[in-house]
Amino acid sequence: MNNLGIILYLCNINIDCYMTKELYLAFWGVIAILLSFLPLSVLAQSEEAGFTADRPGVITGPDVLPKGRLQWEMGMGYQQVRQNGTKSYIWTLNTTLLRFGISDYAELRLQGDWNNEGGDIFDYSGSDNVAIGAKAKLFDGWKFVPAVSLLGNVIIPSNSNNNMPNNWSGQMGLLCQNQLTPWLSLGYEGDLTWFDSEKPIIFYGANLGFTLNDRWQLMVEEYNYKYPDSHDNWMELGIIWQLSRRVQIDVNTDIYLNDFKSFWSIAAGISWQITKR
Repeated sequence: MNNLGIILYLCNINIDCYMTKELYLAFWGVIAILLSFLPLSVLAQSEEAGFTADRPGVITGPDVLPKGRLQWEMGMGYQQVRQNGTKSYIWTLNTTLLRFGISDYAELRLQGDWNNEGGDIFDYSGSDNVAIGAKAKLFDGWKFVPAVSLLGNVIIPSNSNNNMPNNWSGQMGLLCQNQLTPWLSLGYEGDLTWFDSEKPIIFYGANLGFTLNDRWQLMVEEYNYKYPDSHDNWMELGIIWQLSRRVQIDVNTDIYLNDFKSFWSIAAGISWQITKR
């Protein structure tokens, strides 16, 4: 399950979500500042990048697509929710992330889901909210200094799901990663999501990636959502298969650590680098 999907799911059942006009304008100002980092080639070294995907996992890596590359990352999955004696499900029929490199240090992003929801809590089939944003790389990493990127999203209401937020909202994140050994990487992320202009949702987590060989990888991550009056703690496990130089396949599951029995999921996806350059 991706970060946006979990945030919107939690917002769906817990939070009255909105974003003021002033915060919306301020958020786009932050996006403009983020994009202003594009010329910082002194920090972000230009190297020919290999394949990189932001799925599976909720934690987003700092790598960006080189200029001119277009990548489509999509998946589908099943989630079951048990809450206060109720039982519901969510079929994610298509979760899509489109990424396009606008320079060797930044990419544009478009993300959205198509869900079928049913049971005691949900009753809906259609598109969820859409997020547009950018990722800008600030530093490639050096020895023990991590690679660092900034991520910004504006979440646009689709108006087709009455359970989802009906107002614009925003998300900003700091993405870091250390390559500890040739086969082990450590990623970590912290971000804020403004559904409430005074009390944003705080997200933080860490990811371990294990490279078994040139085809297979394993990942495990622990991540958290901090609210003013609650704290949700999650874990995700995933397997990644590099089918070819431009295609990756993955399978993953999320575990709700606050209450193991209340939630379970299974998902699979594919990442396809459509253009080479």
